[in-house]
Amino acid sequence: MAEPKLLTIADGVQLVAVQTDTFKTCRIGVQIALPLSGDIAAKAVLPYILRRSCRRYPDFTSLNGHLDMLYGATLGASVSKLGEAQMLKLSISSIDDRFVPDGESVAAQAAELLAQLLFEPKLENGTFALADVEQEKRLLLERMRSEDDDKRVYARRRCEEVMCQSEPFGKNRYGTADEIESLTPERVYAAWREALETAVIRFVLVTSGEADEVCALLKTQFSAVSRRVCDIRTQFVQTAGAVRYERETQPLMQGTLVMGFRCGMKDEYDMDPAVSVMADVFGGGTYSRLFSVVREKMSLCYFCAARLNRQKGVMLVFSGIETENEEKTREAILAQLREIQDGALTQETLETSVRSLCDTIRGYTDSPDVLCAWYGMQILNGTAKTPAQRISEIRAVTLPQVQSAAKAVTLDTVFMLAGTGEEHHD
Repeated sequence: MAEPKLLTIADGVQLVAVQTDTFKTCRIGVQIALPLSGDIAAKAVLPYILRRSCRRYPDFTSLNGHLDMLYGATLGASVSKLGEAQMLKLSISSIDDRFVPDGESVAAQAAELLAQLLFEPKLENGTFALADVEQEKRLLLERMRSEDDDKRVYARRRCEEVMCQSEPFGKNRYGTADEIESLTPERVYAAWREALETAVIRFVLVTSGEADEVCALLKTQFSAVSRRVCDIRTQFVQTAGAVRYERETQPLMQGTLVMGFRCGMKDEYDMDPAVSVMADVFGGGTYSRLFSVVREKMSLCYFCAARLNRQKGVMLVFSGIETENEEKTREAILAQLREIQDGALTQETLETSVRSLCDTIRGYTDSPDVLCAWYGMQILNGTAKTPAQRISEIRAVTLPQVQSAAKAVTLDTVFMLAGTGEEHHD
């Protein structure tokens, strides 16, 4: 696999071209980064609206017919958070050019279709069609409700909301239900113009062919757009103040405890990658303190894990417990953190963690979809660091660095989703 090429398309717009013959499929995706503020709901529904149709293929039948002509290409759309940026994503996957007869470039045609969806959407009377907006509003509300039904996801999100209530990160990436329900075609159209004119944008192309044709196509499209790139900055809170506590009770068989920590980072590079290794030995694999001690040895929870958000400098520990074990579990989790802070970590555990993290990162090269996501995650810092480079950084982490990273961690918020002991079914 060749080193990725980082190409400038326009002001605030990049193309990362990864040329490889490893895969049987190719993929082109676009990541659109906007501040997690303003009309969040209108921006959240936008990629799903754009995925539906375009001026050339104005309905489901014609668009899917064209995808079939591209040897069964598939479209994807999603919304996520990256630090305090709202990420809108569109992608197309298709057969790689190596397997197409007569030298036809499906990658270039997929890029052309992605450009048509992004730059030439289907409009009615100068805005998006009301029927399309209404349908995508309903589907977006269903996505929100499905997340509420997953109590692990719900509890994690509620902890983020309480912990970061005065920060953009505390907002739902979809906006609120009321904001979604009140959406109009005009608001979605305004969000589309905002995205084209102000967003930080990164295209990622993974294919066996050259990127010249795709690069030229994108430059032509953006040449007609007046760009004034927005400034996206994530607020990092290095040290927690007084611990915040929130508790909800629902008709559930078991409770979910989520603890939010500040990692002492002043930006996403601070103490990185030592912070990543620290979070892993604390609550990553089966070798971690939370799994081996709190879950296995003490039998206090059904699951217990720590997840680091480097782009925000926060770490969440979530566990499924019997509600009456809340206090014991909290103290056990904090005790394991103190053990790492005090240096009770062996070289063997460190090496096991490093191997596990490196294996995970190495796996990012096994799929064009995951590889696109890897380079898309680097959109805000403008880099194209390879998985191999990240592995080298992880391997260089030492025990003193892990201990130092652990000492910077402070507890900010505790959210308890308590169960009544019986589950309600609609």
